[in-house]
Amino acid sequence: MNAFALLAFAALAAAPSPSHKDKEGPLFLAPKVGFIKTTTSLGGDLYLAGEVGYLTPLLQRRLALVLEVNFHRPSTTGTLRGPQLDNLGQAVERPYTLAQREVAIQLSAVFRLPRGLGPLTPYFGAGPGLYLHRATVEVFDSTASESGGGLGFQALAGVELPLGPGGAFVEAHYHFAPVNLLTTGDVNVGGVLAALGYRLRL
Repeated sequence: MNAFALLAFAALAAAPSPSHKDKEGPLFLAPKVGFIKTTTSLGGDLYLAGEVGYLTPLLQRRLALVLEVNFHRPSTTGTLRGPQLDNLGQAVERPYTLAQREVAIQLSAVFRLPRGLGPLTPYFGAGPGLYLHRATVEVFDSTASESGGGLGFQALAGVELPLGPGGAFVEAHYHFAPVNLLTTGDVNVGGVLAALGYRLRL
């Protein structure tokens, strides 16, 4: 009986333990924070986002589908000349502020290369997005707003470093987000951004 117990213990000790990769679930969550600069004259702004993803079994578990929701509100200021004249016959000038609020819902296919750069996992992807805009102008003691939405797309690339139950990452994006409002005209209010965050594997 003792010999049988010793053999069973030896077999269990020799059996390969599940790898870290086997323990990882296919789902992941990630908050992000970064800085975005649009292709327009609007200034740079804080970029806040969250993503939920699914690591598919395709391409040796290297292809992920990622849904992201993000928000930013760039703005610009300047001086606007009104139709009124002052006492000297000069056009009245007043400062103005234009703020462009954007909420985007994006779906991307992301290809990952686990440990492709030593301990780092590089990845890149692209996909369509729904961009919701609201432009607000404050000038001549009045405020005017208008809203709109449209389809666009994004491309992204990043690297992830394993850390705890997930990985810390840094990534860069390019967003193409066309908008055609009276306030902004027909322009692309997308742009380039850099963000960092933590991707928790579930």
